[in-house]
Amino acid sequence: MKKVIRTLFLGVLFLHFNISSSYSEENKVGTEWNQFRGHDRSGIVTNTNHPEKWDEDGLTLLWKIETGDSFSEVAVSNGRAYVMTSEQTDSVSGYEQILALDAATGEKIWKQTISSLFIDEDEWGHGSRSTPVIDKTKVYTFSGTGKLTALSIETGEIIWQRDFISEFGSELPRWGYSSSPLLVENGVVMEIGGTDNRALGMFCKDTGELIWAKGEGPAGYISPVPAIINGQKSILYINGETLYSFDTKGNILWTCEVPVPGPMAVPVVIEHNRIFISAIRRIGYCIIEVNDNEPEIILTGTNMKNDYSSSVYHNGYIYGFNIAALVCIDATTGERKWVRRGFGKGSLIIIEDKLVIFSDTGTLVYAHATPEGFQEISSFEALDGRCWTAPSYTDGRLYVRNLTHVACYSFKN
Repeated sequence: MKKVIRTLFLGVLFLHFNISSSYSEENKVGTEWNQFRGHDRSGIVTNTNHPEKWDEDGLTLLWKIETGDSFSEVAVSNGRAYVMTSEQTDSVSGYEQILALDAATGEKIWKQTISSLFIDEDEWGHGSRSTPVIDKTKVYTFSGTGKLTALSIETGEIIWQRDFISEFGSELPRWGYSSSPLLVENGVVMEIGGTDNRALGMFCKDTGELIWAKGEGPAGYISPVPAIINGQKSILYINGETLYSFDTKGNILWTCEVPVPGPMAVPVVIEHNRIFISAIRRIGYCIIEVNDNEPEIILTGTNMKNDYSSSVYHNGYIYGFNIAALVCIDATTGERKWVRRGFGKGSLIIIEDKLVIFSDTGTLVYAHATPEGFQEISSFEALDGRCWTAPSYTDGRLYVRNLTHVACYSFKN
């Protein structure tokens, strides 16, 4: 039973939004990793000076800090790293916090408490699951207990806060709220899981006022995805077995019932009108093609079953974890090109044309992103313990975390 619980819970941690064509001007700060899965939520970094291989001993450690329990990625913008932390005061209580650091040195700038601590009764780990998002003047966080908070990036002062349970009738998910805030135009888009058709909503960035809310279903472990489908800006969101496409005003463009119930990994947009969705249950994955706002399932397969770690798309191929094996499949035919075990249920991002793989026990692996077999370049032990969070990368620095620590490594030629 506990193995099943772990499988379901892990979807909380990596609500991966992998997009090939996303609209990101509202989210993008240069090419910084200023939100979950990077500036455009694709998990891919380009136009960066990256090494062809690592030193024999691995990358150079710049700093490492203790954080308390949390699963959030590190968000980085304008020379600052924002890390979710926690303090547990006794066995059933504590606080969730956000810590602003100098990204290069790890020196503390400010720290702010945002919520009471989410306590995981299954003991996989307490604290925040959601990754902050940063704009020019504010950082937005979402606690494991359902509080959406806007703070000043300069001082950490709380500007506004919304409570999803008391205000919208949302029910606390078993493993805590996990959706990561998404900035779209002048709003913050969030999974609410509220009553009265308020599954997904947009809040004013400046005031926290609810602008619109649509869709049905309780809060799960998924987050909204920005995308451009056939040239049209849209927000992709899955609740249960329904894939929604919204425009930025909250109008539903189309819906599609997917044959992969309750996916833990989030959609991957492959090309301008195709969407890859994968889950550990039933068939494994499906690919949806959208034309004139009419979705059609064009391919299904069993050789990619994303559990908690979402896939990434690169040059016609999808790289991801088929449960606990890293695989590469053809995005057109579904043919498996190669498989590699030994990373557990890890995570991955792409830097230029290289895979950066983070095993669930803390090994960092550098490999070529190619369908011509798995080709490892370098690897080393970056952390130990429970490593269920994907790396973050910006400005020549790679950030990794386990349940209780964050480390920053130099990633330059």
